[in-house]
Amino acid sequence: MLQTLNRFIDLVEKYVISVGFAVATLLLFTNVVLRYLFDTGLTWVLEAVQYLFAWVVLIGAAHGVKVGIHLGIDILVERFPPNVRRIVALISLLLCLVFVGAVDVLSIEYIVKIYQWGDLSLDLQIPQWIPYLAIPVGLTLMFYHFLHVGWLIWTGKALGIHSSEAAQALEELQK
Repeated sequence: MLQTLNRFIDLVEKYVISVGFAVATLLLFTNVVLRYLFDTGLTWVLEAVQYLFAWVVLIGAAHGVKVGIHLGIDILVERFPPNVRRIVALISLLLCLVFVGAVDVLSIEYIVKIYQWGDLSLDLQIPQWIPYLAIPVGLTLMFYHFLHVGWLIWTGKALGIHSSEAAQALEELQK
């Protein structure tokens, strides 16, 4: 069941990232062509692209946690024995969970307020809470992925939150 959920989340994340980038690129290209060839344009495109990029960036950040592509400065930690590295990774993971969880809760409170205010976006004239929903959705996914990475570290299947290029290179050389 959990594996099915993980595959579904992975598929949704990749879909949002890919389609969001594609649609934003197409909208911007179309607007440029309209502006320079026909001396006109669509006034709502920049706002739509901003909202699309917000979704792409926040979902992409969550997906980055899952695949381990976030930067990590581990030059000192790499010199520790595996048990100490595991403890350091769990502590840093706990700090990440606290931060992401706190910001996630605050973003949900903010979405509720925006919903209650009933504000509409300037150009698209859609409820403002819809594009802002990217924040709690992205952060909730990030929190979920941090929990999964924490489980992998706890069970000894991983030693850190991010993947190390140096460690990957050493593994490739040893094969």
